[in-house]
Amino acid sequence: MGLLEFVLIVSAVAVSWTAEATARGQLGVNSGVGIRVGYVTHSADAWLAGHRAARLLLHASSAAFAVAAVLSLMLPGITDETGALIAIAGCLVALGLVIAASVKAGRAAERVVVESVDSQNG
Repeated sequence: MGLLEFVLIVSAVAVSWTAEATARGQLGVNSGVGIRVGYVTHSADAWLAGHRAARLLLHASSAAFAVAAVLSLMLPGITDETGALIAIAGCLVALGLVIAASVKAGRAAERVVVESVDSQNG
């Protein structure tokens, strides 16, 4: 296994672990790991709602990293250049999924924050 495939696999594991830890509430609001957009960091409830909403897309992002690694390792006669192109494609797919997850998390967290403010005012 080359360095490229190793990095892709580590990325897949890290994203998947983070998705689960944040969605289950094992990893609360922090400055190092998780989705930090819009209302997601507003409160612990918003953090949890946002990460629960984004969980599946984050796992799909993890899968994109893993598929790129497996393809790079398993395709017969693959060149370094082709392996790099596969890795880039996998990373671009993963990035798109993380962006989609962030949008979804932000919307879910916003609903929680708005409902909280409404209940305090009404």
